[in-house]
Amino acid sequence: MGRPKRTAAGVIAVLTLVVGARASDLPPDVVGHLEKDAYVYIASTRKSGDLGAAAEIWFWWDGSDVFVGTNVGSYRVRRIKAGRPAARIWVENTDGPWFAAKGVLVDGRDAQDRMIETYSKKYGDSFTKSWKAKFRDGFEAGTTVVVRYTPTGPTGTGPAGLPREQD
Repeated sequence: MGRPKRTAAGVIAVLTLVVGARASDLPPDVVGHLEKDAYVYIASTRKSGDLGAAAEIWFWWDGSDVFVGTNVGSYRVRRIKAGRPAARIWVENTDGPWFAAKGVLVDGRDAQDRMIETYSKKYGDSFTKSWKAKFRDGFEAGTTVVVRYTPTGPTGTGPAGLPREQD
């Protein structure tokens, strides 16, 4: 019988499974929400492997990743630092479409400046009058960080916290 032949298509299929989802793999309705919505809802992974409560948060979408600014003491940051970067991100609402993602902390002034610039444009006076200085001060003091969430798949629709996140 012998060994099966390896084909380019077979290798690509395996690499896609290993690497995970890309932004282009997200359903069009999810991408549409990421391009226009004011909020996403993020649930991070607890020690038990279950998802925590989904938190509504401002974000920016760069066409491939979701970025958020958050306090260093937040559950999402503490869980990433503890080696539990898996999260689920809902768009529209917590009963709507979601995708699995992996969070990483992003260092550097470039990401901070881009966040402030993007939030200023996206959220207007709501951000610039009340939050811009707080974000800048938090970045300077090291109490606010940027988190980048990269889609990893799978995707789905449904309520927060169910089913248990598998990673």
